[in-house]
Amino acid sequence: MRATRARGFTLIELLVVMAILSILMALLLPAIQSAKEKARESRCKNNMKTLASCMMMFVTEHSDHFPCAGWVGANWENDWVWGGNVISVPQTDPAAAQRVRIEEGALWQYVTGYSRVGPYGDTNAHGMKDEWYASPEKNPYLCPSAGPVGRKRGLSYAMNSNLNVPPNGSGSENGINISRIKNTSHTILLVDESEMSLNDGLFLPTGHENQVTGAALHTWLKHSGGANLAFCDGHVGWIEGKKFKPMLGSNDWRWFDPTR
Repeated sequence: MRATRARGFTLIELLVVMAILSILMALLLPAIQSAKEKARESRCKNNMKTLASCMMMFVTEHSDHFPCAGWVGANWENDWVWGGNVISVPQTDPAAAQRVRIEEGALWQYVTGYSRVGPYGDTNAHGMKDEWYASPEKNPYLCPSAGPVGRKRGLSYAMNSNLNVPPNGSGSENGINISRIKNTSHTILLVDESEMSLNDGLFLPTGHENQVTGAALHTWLKHSGGANLAFCDGHVGWIEGKKFKPMLGSNDWRWFDPTR
């Protein structure tokens, strides 16, 4: 009786299988990446929804006024975040970026439930560890798609500068009164700003740093070719790039103007 020898794969068969697997991976990878990005986009929206809701809580407790928009280094009592620093645009070096002091801003206690840090809060309080500020999983002020510069800043979202009311010198002035906003559902409150231009908590739509074109535009459209925005009624939405880019131009920023 002849023994039967087990048959293995030939080299050609193995190469065919590997080729098929490579094709399948090439077909599946975009879908996997898209699913991951959708998850980051959703988490970013949740962050912005949290911040917008906390803004509404601030408005309710401050005679219908928004907080101030957090101009770099101004550090007014009712700035929603403090600090920041101006560096060259586009920003690509994390070492040149300073962390925005979100824990000293007026919104901190609403967002985290912890005491506000600094001269207008608890002077003995301390913020989180550095790893917390740099973690998109923990820090609700930080977009899940933030890169090295964004994680160093600890902030991804910027407040519409047109909602700001410059303080009268006392440092106690609030932002705009919500009654002055003509259409809250169409007036932008927060922008998921590119880390290549964000340096503080204020977003100036006509600022030169925001006039992005070409390859730099992809850093603005970091969520499926679009951007997340929070509005003054508290809702959050996604806008596709071809509609968002004109809104940064000097001739079409009606969504940033609370009086229109």
